[in-house]
Amino acid sequence: MRETLIVARKEFMDCLRSRWLISGSLLFAILSIAVFFGTAAIGGSLQFQPLATVVNSLLSLTVFLLPLLSLMLCYDAFVGEAESGTLLLMLTYPLSRTQWLLGKALGQGSALAVVLVLGFAALPVLQAFLEVPYPMGELLTALGKLAASGWLLALVFMLLAYWVSLIVRHKAQALAALLVLWFVLVLVYDLALLVVSVAGADVFGRSVLSGMMLANPASVFRLINQMGAADAALVRPEAAVLAGILIGWVLVLFFICRWVLLRRRM
Repeated sequence: MRETLIVARKEFMDCLRSRWLISGSLLFAILSIAVFFGTAAIGGSLQFQPLATVVNSLLSLTVFLLPLLSLMLCYDAFVGEAESGTLLLMLTYPLSRTQWLLGKALGQGSALAVVLVLGFAALPVLQAFLEVPYPMGELLTALGKLAASGWLLALVFMLLAYWVSLIVRHKAQALAALLVLWFVLVLVYDLALLVVSVAGADVFGRSVLSGMMLANPASVFRLINQMGAADAALVRPEAAVLAGILIGWVLVLFFICRWVLLRRRM
């Protein structure tokens, strides 16, 4: 694992030197605080809403922003190095392609985890200084669940970016393809599912609609973290099952990336 950890450290330090880690953490922290106070000001006066309302608002923020941050970080992970000529140099080192892929995933995955932790840490800090009607334990539990499942979602989109970066020839192609993927998985898919559930609920049935929702990692992330949301049209599995689906996405995408990388001609 020594070689893998060297690559992971190099990727993490690249995120730090490029200011991506700092800017991503600040962006999450600022928007989290904005959501925190924005939900309190909905009625025209500063009155804090129930914790479920705050968490659902943070969920909407995370499901749109986090996949986009992951794609912006990783879209050029391989095609960028191929264009700059460092890809062949990396492969001359005593390092297997699997170790290199795993090292990249560990380093950039760690950076995404730090962004989530630092971004959401702003809310418990506010809780400590303001009179907010949320018990600290409940707030930390909700934020921990949101951060942990958000990290799995970030890993899914990170590995999607790796896959696209391995099969295209130019960075612009990778960026364009990944933005289309983000648009489809995060925006279009749920809108289409909503239309189907309203127009065709009697035709497809609850099990089909639930299966369609579980097929999209962004929708699975929403299901894990939705608080106080009961939808009679869907069968909602346990959080552990939903987390297992996201982990399955991560593992399948990693082995697809490994298969593509092992067969790629440099």
